[in-house]
Amino acid sequence: MGYAIFTARKLMLTNRINQINFRIMQLSQQQQTLADNAAKMERAIANTKNLFNNIGNAIAMSQQQASQALQYQLMSNLQSGQSIDPSVIGQLGSLLGGGGMMSSPAGLALNIMNQTLDLTSQNQLRQIKEMENQIELERKNLETQVKAMTAEREAVEKAEDKEIQNSAPKFA
Repeated sequence: MGYAIFTARKLMLTNRINQINFRIMQLSQQQQTLADNAAKMERAIANTKNLFNNIGNAIAMSQQQASQALQYQLMSNLQSGQSIDPSVIGQLGSLLGGGGMMSSPAGLALNIMNQTLDLTSQNQLRQIKEMENQIELERKNLETQVKAMTAEREAVEKAEDKEIQNSAPKFA
């Protein structure tokens, strides 16, 4: 009778250990998926920042070319003795002394979009990191349970072996 009880307990522990090991594998897969998603998100953020930088550089170059064109027009008018249009001086002053690209409306918009991207991406990456930490804690908890159940199963196996020895008929 004792042998059957030990065998049933051993089978129950083995089943539970297998279920927990399966759950640990699922958690590991979730961690891998989160890590992959975080890497993809970081690449997308870097690509978007590069795009913002390229747009900013293009705007700065167009402003520089416009400034050079206005300077050329101003110098041509001065050299030829023509009158100088005050609007040209105003435009040139706004391009040269206006603080550059970042003080322009396009520069301010790019700056705001870049800051928004930074905040959003930091929040999303922090959430992913928190999820990874929770999964890791759950996985460690399950691994601890597996170790305890494995130790219990070994104890049951030893007790089962003793029961088998004690119940075996002894011949004199």
